[in-house]
Amino acid sequence: MNATAVNLTTTGSKWFSQNPDKAFAEKLFLSYLVFFLAWETLLQTMGWVDVDDFWGTVTTLITWVPYLIILPAFLRRNSGIPWYQSYWFKLNVYMAVWVFFASYFHSEWFFKYLGMRYDFPHQFLDFDSMACGPDQATARDNFQAVPLSRYLDTMGFFTVYHTYSVVAMRRVKNMTLGLPPMGQKAAWVAIVVVAAFFFAWAETFGYIQAPVNHISWYLNRPAMLTVGSTLYGLLFLVSFPNVFRLDETVGNKWTITRCVVEASFVSMLTLFLIDMWVRIHGPIV
Repeated sequence: MNATAVNLTTTGSKWFSQNPDKAFAEKLFLSYLVFFLAWETLLQTMGWVDVDDFWGTVTTLITWVPYLIILPAFLRRNSGIPWYQSYWFKLNVYMAVWVFFASYFHSEWFFKYLGMRYDFPHQFLDFDSMACGPDQATARDNFQAVPLSRYLDTMGFFTVYHTYSVVAMRRVKNMTLGLPPMGQKAAWVAIVVVAAFFFAWAETFGYIQAPVNHISWYLNRPAMLTVGSTLYGLLFLVSFPNVFRLDETVGNKWTITRCVVEASFVSMLTLFLIDMWVRIHGPIV
């Protein structure tokens, strides 16, 4: 009976999930932005981005593991919810699947059609699609290979984007409950679109700056900001509302298997959308 009472508890918040377990993780992951920005700034200013495979792996694991895995596991150790059923863990599983497919496949579209370039001269553990995108035989020479460290680094970026967007989406959803159904749907679509393309544009604008613009850059940055960001935004246009549904209520919690399946579907749908974008628009470089 006590367990039932706990399971039916809601937060009553208009910003955070009615599922207390998810709401806790959202608050913690919102605060992660401070650590994330501080650590990324340190890596960039100290030149620790341009390192070998071992240190590239270590520094990017630090970006992700301590704050997004160890800290929530410790803080929620007495929550009564097994770690593998906790939102913080399921979000990490979802992001790992999503980031893997986005890095392995989607990056090839960024190289070939958006003019993205990577130059990590001391890292040789590249891992991206053999069949899609640039010719693998010349990919490294043409700065079109994805080092494994980029997978780990992206976990932090994507967690920030999805957490802030889901909280903003929920607030807009709750603010518009008094509107007619069409008004609520229009507001929902608007906040999803704004959040998706804002983070796509903001990453392009903020990350590809000195002192790392010799390591990661776009051949035509103005075109990427004004046009290419709409392709990038398609990734989030699909994933933001999907992550919003993850454990949103106490009565509809996802299994780990469902997290993997949903993230895989989002990856496949996004791949189709960005390919359609290229079919309609063509490359920007």
